[in-house]
Amino acid sequence: MNYNDEKKYVGNRDQLFQIKKVKLQEGKARGVTMLEVANRSGMQFDVNADRGMDIPFLSFNGENFGYISPCGVAAPEYFDDQKLGFLKSFTAGFLTTCGLKIAGAPCEYEGKAYGLHGNVSHIPAKEFRYELVETDGSPYIEIQGSMQDAEIFQDKLTLKRNIRCGYREKEFTITDRVTNEGYKKARHMILYHCNIGYPILSPASEVYIPSAKVTPRTEHAKIGLKEWYKTQQADPDYEEMCYYHKLIPDGNNHGHAAVYNPELNLGIEMEIDLAALDHFVQWKMMGAGEYVMGLEPANATIDGIEDAIKNGSMKYLEPGESAEYRITFRILEGREAFENIKI
Repeated sequence: MNYNDEKKYVGNRDQLFQIKKVKLQEGKARGVTMLEVANRSGMQFDVNADRGMDIPFLSFNGENFGYISPCGVAAPEYFDDQKLGFLKSFTAGFLTTCGLKIAGAPCEYEGKAYGLHGNVSHIPAKEFRYELVETDGSPYIEIQGSMQDAEIFQDKLTLKRNIRCGYREKEFTITDRVTNEGYKKARHMILYHCNIGYPILSPASEVYIPSAKVTPRTEHAKIGLKEWYKTQQADPDYEEMCYYHKLIPDGNNHGHAAVYNPELNLGIEMEIDLAALDHFVQWKMMGAGEYVMGLEPANATIDGIEDAIKNGSMKYLEPGESAEYRITFRILEGREAFENIKI
């Protein structure tokens, strides 16, 4: 029975989703507004309206996909934008957006200091709303809002986010548009810090990142280069390793990456438009209590502004110009679903 048939009996698309807007009450999360969304596939995710419309929680039939750091969910007022201060309120979660003027390592450039990963993940959304829409008999929810990363006498960038999810699909799509609202050419960096955690990530999990080239980001990461795709037992002494990947595109110039746990017969895939997100970082952290695999599409390298300018990866927006980014996340049920995404 399709949706059009169901309408004869139900007649209300609002019943196809469970949607709840909540305000957190305790600790550093006090006052944070979350939108909880569940559809009929068994997928549930939360959108943090006060933290860049990021997604701290994603689950499917009760199984967790993301990694929540020891910071937990923290309100934006706890943000420290100096050097590595970002880590004091880094929820991680399933998705943290980094940018819009810097993504990656803290640095100084032209006399100005930039902290780790920029500001956008700590900016509350304005015009935050959702609506239930129907196109050609297919209902879906759209969640929208915008974040303004702007300073007087500095660059003025705005991120408009749209999150779209069908009522039965085990997937959702994030479409972002970043616009230079200022009157001067502006540098622009963005990175999607997607963090896969337990139980989807375990020593049994398989990591799929089809790469034409894998480059260790640090000297330490060279040690694990031959085993970048392997997970392992949690190690309290593990030191993080990061790798740059040159993703192999499919026929649509899209990249794919996934983590699959054969013991759960469950995994997660991301599909990336490589025309805009032409870089990909893997963050491998097998630490005890800090067990996470980061799959991180980006529009530039992440070793500082000067480095990105020198290597030619830095992006720029002219006054009024926009850049659009799109990522689709899919739940993978069963080995066949995992194998079918491979190119």
